Amino acid sequence: MAHPIVYGPAGSVHVWTVRLALAEKGVAHQLVPVPIGAHREEPHLSRHPFAKVPAFEHEGFSLYETQAIIRYIDERFDGPPLQPEDVFEWSRMNQLIGIHDAYAFPAIGRQILWNHTLIPHLWGQTLDESAIAAALPQARLCLSEIERLMAEGPFLAGPQLSLADLALFPLLYYFAQVPEGESEFGERPTLREWLARMERRQSVAVTRPEAI
Repeated sequence: MAHPIVYGPAGSVHVWTVRLALAEKGVAHQLVPVPIGAHREEPHLSRHPFAKVPAFEHEGFSLYETQAIIRYIDERFDGPPLQPEDVFEWSRMNQLIGIHDAYAFPAIGRQILWNHTLIPHLWGQTLDESAIAAALPQARLCLSEIERLMAEGPFLAGPQLSLADLALFPLLYYFAQVPEGESEFGERPTLREWLARMERRQSVAVTRPEAI
């Protein structure tokens, strides 16, 4: 069986989520880096016409959109299931992934992390403090809801690791590294413990990017 191929920069939260899913299933894969900017050009546009990452290939089957990819991985490969059988836990998993996609990533990823990492490192510009400040209320609401919905845990959707943990971990891991996130996690011990629990997983150790 050919190894799956993941296209995108290792530091992307979405690329990392896909690689975590593969690692949790025990599936070796090839990462083909796509530098920032190259995702808007060929050959990547042929893989993902909306110029996003990641793109994915396996045995001649091409796929994009992170949710579709990680669900394919869970259904296609042997290994521990990443989606709960219990309908309540399964629904909670989907709700949490929805929070990531609709609210957490736009506020934390596109505003706070973008300003802290890519803008100063790639373009040498100063932080847009106003953009960070404007995004913080939404980021706080997301953390509060994730912690509330997590309930007794120890994972986000219940007692077993699920796709919700893999979708949210990269974003929240990076958020915890910047001053605003460090402060927020300091006030949320349940989420802080979940983050530490995730960091101890072998899947994180073998896929952790060297730098964002």
